[in-house]
Amino acid sequence: MNVFFFICLGVGAGFVVISVLLGQLGGIMDFDVAAVSPFKPILIAFFLTVFGGLGLIFVPVFPVAWMVIGVAAAGGLGLSYLIFRFVVVPLHRWQNTSAHDRQSTIGVTAKVAETIPQGGYGKISYTYDDKILSGPARSEDGNEIERNTVVEIVYIEKNTYHVRPKI
Repeated sequence: MNVFFFICLGVGAGFVVISVLLGQLGGIMDFDVAAVSPFKPILIAFFLTVFGGLGLIFVPVFPVAWMVIGVAAAGGLGLSYLIFRFVVVPLHRWQNTSAHDRQSTIGVTAKVAETIPQGGYGKISYTYDDKILSGPARSEDGNEIERNTVVEIVYIEKNTYHVRPKI
């Protein structure tokens, strides 16, 4: 029984670690879907992690295996629901409101906050709807753009602003 819970714990925690590491390499494991769903892979991994951990904790407490599985499953489902309800849903709402605003920033004047190296990424900041916003940026033509240069947002691709110096 302990082996089963160790496997659940390892698979869940391993998936989270691997997805974070590979996500830093340009979204290799981007499983995100447009709709809000309780069946997102990260929530399933969270459930497995909690299920395995609670199972290992309660094996010595309860004499019957089905009681341990029931408590571990209830704990995993309960905590997964809380993460879904109070983290995933609000983040999805926030993403939907800001995604529309981002597209309408094309043509807006911005300032380079962190130098954009040749062929690399930097950071811009700009004012939109009386809010100061910032985001990752690349030069439209691949050339370096120094910090504090005034630029224009040309287009947005994969949440990265492509900019050119404003003339």
